[in-house]
This record gives sequence, C-alpha cells and structure tokens, in this order.
Amino acid sequence: MNSTTLGCEDYFSKVTYTGVLVNNVWNKHAAKDFPWSQCLEKKIVNNKVQYGWSWQWPSNQDDGFWQSHSTKKVIYAYPQIKVGRSPWDPLPYINDRFPLDVNTKASLKISYDIETVTNGQHNLATTMWMVNSPSKIIEPNKSSIVAEFMIWTYATEKHFKPAGEKYGEVKIDDIEWEIWTDKNWGDSSGIHSNTWISLSFRSKTNKLKAEFDLIKLIAHSIKEDLLPADLFIADVELGNEIMSGSGYTWVKSFHVR
Repeated sequence: MNSTTLGCEDYFSKVTYTGVLVNNVWNKHAAKDFPWSQCLEKKIVNNKVQYGWSWQWPSNQDDGFWQSHSTKKVIYAYPQIKVGRSPWDPLPYINDRFPLDVNTKASLKISYDIETVTNGQHNLATTMWMVNSPSKIIEPNKSSIVAEFMIWTYATEKHFKPAGEKYGEVKIDDIEWEIWTDKNWGDSSGIHSNTWISLSFRSKTNKLKAEFDLIKLIAHSIKEDLLPADLFIADVELGNEIMSGSGYTWVKSFHVR
C-alpha cells in the first residue's frame, strides 16, 4: 500500500474537504494482549489527495482462533469519516447545519464510493446518532442519545448480523433492505451504561458504491413505530466495523446532501 500515515493514536482525527476522519478504536481493550494497530492514511490519486485508514487486529480465519484464545467474537473498532457533531465526541467537525430535524428535511441523500482490501471480517456502515434536542452539541452528551440508526451496504460472510432481531424487509429507491431492531441496546465494550434504540437497515446485496435517501428510511421507521418522530440527526458517519484481520479502506468519494 503506497500511502502516507497521518496518525495512529487512539481517536486521532483529520479534518478533510469531505468530512472528519476519526481513528475510532472504541473496543480496543477486547484485543487483550494481542498486538494491533489502526491508522489514518492518505495517498495521491490522479493529482488529488485520497484519504482512508488501515488496520491490523487479531485474526479469526476460523472459529478455532476464538476457542483457543479463550475470547469471544467482537467488534474492535469503527474507523470512519463523518460530518456533523457526534454526541460522543463533537469536536472537530465540519458542516454546522447539524443537528437536523427529521420532520423538516425533505431529503438527506448519502452517496459514497469505497475501496476496501482485507483478509478479515468487517462491514461498511453509515451511522447516525439521533438525539432529543436541536441544540448545537458543544460538549459530549451521551444522555441526549435516543437512537443509533445504521445503514449497512456491505458485510463479509462471517461478520455479525445487525443488532437485535430482524423486523422485516422493505424496498426503497430500488434497494431491498432487511430491518433489524433492538429497543434497549447499549455499549458492548462495557464502558458506558446508557442505552438507546438500535435500528439497522441492511442491504440484501453487497455494495461498496451506494446512494440512498436517509429521510425515506427514517420516515418508514417512524411509520412502523420503530422510532419516535421527534428526533434530530446529530451526525452522519461512514466506516468499517472491524471484527478481525488486517486491511485498508480508501474513501474515493463521500457526500451528504
């Protein structure tokens, strides 16, 4: 991989023209004594800067790894690019129009084109943290979190299923989605005690290049009583939930319109 490493520190961030890159290692302690690394990267493609991340986490090429090392399958990290202000860590940020009222937005289209090479298990997921107030998030405020709304468009064969139970299926904008939900989800790392609604839309076909309207997915969820109607979108994140192995991801494009 011909690239320049920007930083490997926990939660190291880099503000770019399309979003804030974050080296999110939220569950690193689950690796125990096994060596690991995760870094933000950049390279030049056709005279333009392209950003991404690299990782090396314990490998689980078969279930015997977990049994022999007396550990369980987990998500270690979620390296990402984001816009808006996360209630977990609002700074730095770009795009000061957040939080967004889900009832006043006619559309919120997400589009991206991602390149990933890996020998392990991971997904590609867009995450929105949905909060109970329109106020600008200046400091971390986990008590404002009502829901974690995820949109999966890619997952390797042995990656976890989305949180909770499968609720049903729906076709929106020519994409067939599975809907998964848990009304009382929490931090599986054990660090935080608060809980929230977990709601995931998982594409039935894998896509590393995708476009969809978040507002349509949210509206369907409210109609089905899976979400309350009085919510605000704090931020929009795109990243890999990593279970195992080594690899890298390049963000060829990422737009929130």
